[in-house]
Amino acid sequence: MLKTGYLFLSLIAFTLSMNAQDFRLELNKIVNQAFTTQANKGKVINLAANNKMLSQKMAKSAVYIVNNIDVETHHKDLLDSAKTFNNFIIGLQEGNAALQLEKADDKEVLSELDEVNIEWKAFDAQIKKFYVNGKVDESAYQYIINNNEKLLRLSHKLTQTLKSKNLLNANDNKVIGHTLKIADRQRMLTQKMFKEKFLIYTKQDAKRNSIRLRGSIILFKNGLNGLINGDNKRGLAKVTNKNIQKKLQEMLALYQEVEKIYIQESMNDAEMKRLSIIDKKLLNTSTQIVNMVENTLVY
Repeated sequence: MLKTGYLFLSLIAFTLSMNAQDFRLELNKIVNQAFTTQANKGKVINLAANNKMLSQKMAKSAVYIVNNIDVETHHKDLLDSAKTFNNFIIGLQEGNAALQLEKADDKEVLSELDEVNIEWKAFDAQIKKFYVNGKVDESAYQYIINNNEKLLRLSHKLTQTLKSKNLLNANDNKVIGHTLKIADRQRMLTQKMFKEKFLIYTKQDAKRNSIRLRGSIILFKNGLNGLINGDNKRGLAKVTNKNIQKKLQEMLALYQEVEKIYIQESMNDAEMKRLSIIDKKLLNTSTQIVNMVENTLVY
């Protein structure tokens, strides 16, 4: 009788132990799924924001090609940028496991995605005909220059909607979400500023691009200062993460190297080449900052 009771109690203890193990396994699954979901939300927003930057980078590449500067390299950059832009649009429409994108089903997102896609199809068609067999199609070039900022605006609108629909668990830190928004904008502005300065350099609608460049410089400087030092007016807290702050200081040093070139009215060939080198470094640094802020936000 005692043996039977002992066996019964042992069986109950074993069962409870197994249930506890199962519970821990299920809890771990839930936690891991939560982190995966958060990472995926951050991924879709980062890719959407990256398309804003690509709208400007594609225009910049086209300006390089028209001016016969390292044509093959910039043509490859143009096609790669277009492919990346397109992959995100298709990924949202159909889903893409490689990009960790789920098929969009929200009506507002789908509506804005359609707007971007309509403009993108027309834009992409011009990219494909822009440079063929070593020859530039002037009408395609003008389309790219005249419509890249429309593509930027529509991409920005989609990004903002995705942010509102994919609320990230930033704990009580909405400030970090705003920091990510500004960091995304800095990345885009590195390309927009260079595009505008290069158009002035090549005397293409110089007056209008000078006005646009002044606005872009103000946005870039205000954003960078706000990230480094904080800016109550713009709702920016000083970035306290040491690694991100170090990277922001690198961006500041890079910009200060070429600020004089950006501000002055004219630019010689040597200055243009210098600006081109720093432009690539600014883009790389700004992309690293976006990824670092995004990881802080998600995790």
